[in-house]
Amino acid sequence: MFSNLFSQAALGWLGRRALDWGGWLGTFVVAALGFYNNLTPQQQESVGRILSGNWQEITLGSLVPFAVLVWSQVMSFRATTRPQIVTHAGVKIATKELPKAKKTLVEEMANVADEKKKAARKPGLLDKLFGR
Repeated sequence: MFSNLFSQAALGWLGRRALDWGGWLGTFVVAALGFYNNLTPQQQESVGRILSGNWQEITLGSLVPFAVLVWSQVMSFRATTRPQIVTHAGVKIATKELPKAKKTLVEEMANVADEKKKAARKPGLLDKLFGR
């Protein structure tokens, strides 16, 4: 079992996974620290108490603004990732607000535009390697 683990291929695989997972972990840690550093001192104290299990010591005055902040970030993420259409006038229209017939038409037009974009794209190195 360990002879396979210490082969060159296995070590290469472990090295690539370490870089991949390390990148994701580093990104998450830096984002969490940035988010934490942007909190007020009272909110930072609340986070510390939550993480240490001292729920009874959290004041309502520090918990409510933290909850509002978390809620606003969740709503911002949902608004950013929601499928939407922007008109020429710059007005955003959520696709769920469209009638079914227009929603289907918009989706078909988007698919055609995507196919045209893919067809106009020059083949990359991976395309050439995999014969696409």
